[in-house]
Amino acid sequence: MLDNMAKITNVDQLLLQMNKYSGTLGDYSSFNSMLIEFQDPNATIVRSKNEWNYFGRTLKEDARGLSVLYPLGIPRKDMPGKVKAFIEKKREEGLDDETIEKLVQDKFNLGSTGTAYTFGTGNVYDISQTDPIPGKAKPVKEDVTTTQLYKTLKDIARKHYTVKEEPINIGARGYTAHSGDGNGQEIVVMKIPGEDENVLHTLIHEMSHARLDHLNRKDIPYGIAEAEAELSAYLVGQHFGYNFKDESAAYMKGWLDNAKQEGHTLSNENLDRAMNNARHIIQDINAQLETGK
Repeated sequence: MLDNMAKITNVDQLLLQMNKYSGTLGDYSSFNSMLIEFQDPNATIVRSKNEWNYFGRTLKEDARGLSVLYPLGIPRKDMPGKVKAFIEKKREEGLDDETIEKLVQDKFNLGSTGTAYTFGTGNVYDISQTDPIPGKAKPVKEDVTTTQLYKTLKDIARKHYTVKEEPINIGARGYTAHSGDGNGQEIVVMKIPGEDENVLHTLIHEMSHARLDHLNRKDIPYGIAEAEAELSAYLVGQHFGYNFKDESAAYMKGWLDNAKQEGHTLSNENLDRAMNNARHIIQDINAQLETGK
């Protein structure tokens, strides 16, 4: 699938193809997201049977499961329902959010789980294969404001990088550079009041540059690095309900045309890197939102 997508020369078509996987990247690897879409192109929200039970939904009698791979021998990522049930229980016990957050970090695996070399198979189900249980149904997804999403991502970025909000006079809305002390990376974004969606887009893009280590990866041409970062931003935006397509397509086309002149094209490895980077950013955001912080 990645090979086929890498052969698409029209950027608009490439983004449409990649968009099919954005909704499941928060909970599943890029491979499993493709596997889910291959089995059910109409899948939207996909959970295990136990997860659906938490959300007050039951499988239909004729529910058709979707096969996914899960890693063996390393800790598995704890799914949102299990974490939220724990948080609700502790709040009922009267614990404050700061204490609960520490307990969640100690008890659950919310982020990446390491590298696996052996896998098993399991079934998950799209929401269309479930029915709400009267009186028990809970919201499956919660709306997140742009301001809240930006603040959450900025807090995550500050754990790893220096993040600055300041005017930029180089014709860009943001950039990533080596930090002044030479011991890390610095992300700078231009935040204009009332333009939260634009600065969110910029922060995802620049954080992608940092996460993908573009400053130090001399083997990745500049134009390809820009395409990786922008594709990541597009996928993260789509996952949270933001349509960056027009901006992303124009940006990527310019850089890919530039790269093509130098003899470089977007490969399946670049697509895979962008998808996995987007997945990690989505997971980090969801993990922080789930703790209520």
